[in-house]
Amino acid sequence: MNKVNKWISKHKSPAVQSDEQLIAELISRNEELVKEIEELKTQNQILINALQAGNCPKCGGPVPPPGVQQQPRVGVDRPQPEFLEVSSDDSIDQEALRRDILSFMPTSTDRSLSLMPSGDQPGPAHDLVGVPAEEVSGIVRRAKDEFIFMATAGYPLWILPSTDINPIHLETLNFGEYLRMSQRGIPTSYFLSEASRHSATIRVSPITIVQTLMDVDQWLHIFCSMVTNAQILEILSPGEEESYKERTQIMSAEFVLPTPKVPAREAQFVRYSHQQLDGSWIIVDVSVDEWRQFQRPSTRSICRKRPSGCLIRDLQNGSSFVTWVENVDVRERTEDLHPKLRPIVESGYAFGARRWISNLQAQAERFIYSTGINTSPSDSPISPEGRRSLAITAKRMVISFCSDACNSTYHNWSSSNKTREKTMEVKTNKRRGDPGKPPGLHRTAGCTIELLSSHNRVFDYLRDIQNRPQWERISTNSIVHELATFSTGPDPRNCISVLAISRHNDLLLLQECSTDETGSFVIFAPIEKAEFQSMLCGVDQEIQLMPFGFYILPNVSGSILDGTLLTMVFQITVKNVSKKKAVEAVTQTVKETLQKIMEAVN
Repeated sequence: MNKVNKWISKHKSPAVQSDEQLIAELISRNEELVKEIEELKTQNQILINALQAGNCPKCGGPVPPPGVQQQPRVGVDRPQPEFLEVSSDDSIDQEALRRDILSFMPTSTDRSLSLMPSGDQPGPAHDLVGVPAEEVSGIVRRAKDEFIFMATAGYPLWILPSTDINPIHLETLNFGEYLRMSQRGIPTSYFLSEASRHSATIRVSPITIVQTLMDVDQWLHIFCSMVTNAQILEILSPGEEESYKERTQIMSAEFVLPTPKVPAREAQFVRYSHQQLDGSWIIVDVSVDEWRQFQRPSTRSICRKRPSGCLIRDLQNGSSFVTWVENVDVRERTEDLHPKLRPIVESGYAFGARRWISNLQAQAERFIYSTGINTSPSDSPISPEGRRSLAITAKRMVISFCSDACNSTYHNWSSSNKTREKTMEVKTNKRRGDPGKPPGLHRTAGCTIELLSSHNRVFDYLRDIQNRPQWERISTNSIVHELATFSTGPDPRNCISVLAISRHNDLLLLQECSTDETGSFVIFAPIEKAEFQSMLCGVDQEIQLMPFGFYILPNVSGSILDGTLLTMVFQITVKNVSKKKAVEAVTQTVKETLQKIMEAVN
């Protein structure tokens, strides 16, 4: 038996050893293959990320994900060259390409609303170029569902304030509950979240509000103190002609405050309108990179819209009940915000739902009163035609002022008093060729200061014509009286007036005053007597206006409104004056005026 075992051991051992070596080699090779596969996966993911972050050489937008074929848009009839930059390739007809680009620029009429300098090119290509229509539809569908829930849900998603002593927001979002509901993560470290909701009755029909929000020119016109440089980049699904019952469009805009100290919030987003089965309407905004997989935030946007917008219900009496939800992630550097303006911006009050609703409400009332719907002949000596003409001219003046006051990408504000004085920093910029203004070079100065008095008291002081000689240089030692005035809202302080100054026989001032719970303004511009007479007769004329004035915001202290943030903007036309003297002149005028107002109201 021992001999047998020895023989087996002698003859089997090499085979067993060979099998063990083979198994060891196979294990080693398998480990190498696994390692190579992992490396290939890593490289593949790097390539996918690179493609996602890259720009398409044809359209300037992001390259579509690997394996996804480009599909035609739904209802797109605009040529792609509208977003191309002019190339040096000789094979491209440069002049034809330029005509294509200019064909999508605002017309001369539209420029009076958008106030974009005539030499500027359209904005960059949008983030949905080349993305399949099915994916866009999915983005819109999910955004609509989330928005409807946010607009209609109560507690625990939305929490009422514990006190009613002038709170910043009437409702506060429970962010933890929102994240659980939306099943999406918190913003990345360089984004801050702002969310608010507000409701009110607006005295216009739902379809009028829908048309205002979907038509970019009307949107700019109504919300001139909050939006600038807005464009429709592409219409994805036009829906029924002029009905907006189901329309999807890609837009870009800058959201602003009328002050040179708060930078604009640039955003690209999809806007969707839809009439629901119960007859109500919804307008939903959502940024592209909010939903797309592997999509990093657009380098062109510092404001990313989570599903936001408004729910509009018809009250069957010519009015609408509007619920507005504003839900955004913002990428802002702390150093870009002035310390005095930081609380009102970081609280969400500056760009929140309450301001959107208040602006819409004020403009609806302005239309009703300016057209004389609520006015009998005995209420105002001005004819309906005269009111209409004055209201149109005053609106152009207000739009121009808000554009001058904001810190948009078309303004290059710089500090004009580089001294140790920090209490009143005046900023200036140089403008030429703005529509609706006198020809030539203009120097604009703007400054925002903090006042202890309430926003209502500051507004009442500035609108009172008896106080003008105390702070306005051209009214000093003069008597100021009203030649004509009419209300633009149920609050009699909201009005359009034409003022005469005793020391200036040929000079009149067209002035508009407006106030609501979120802010106020007093804006005026010099006009000639002949122009005033023409407007009284109802003649519409594009007169040149150089607006001045004040934008008044409630200050934020903790969770309540306290004090005032007052912004003044003043400008002159530079003629035969050096740059240095022009800057010194506007800066000194702003500082002296604000100092007099501070002494009067504080």
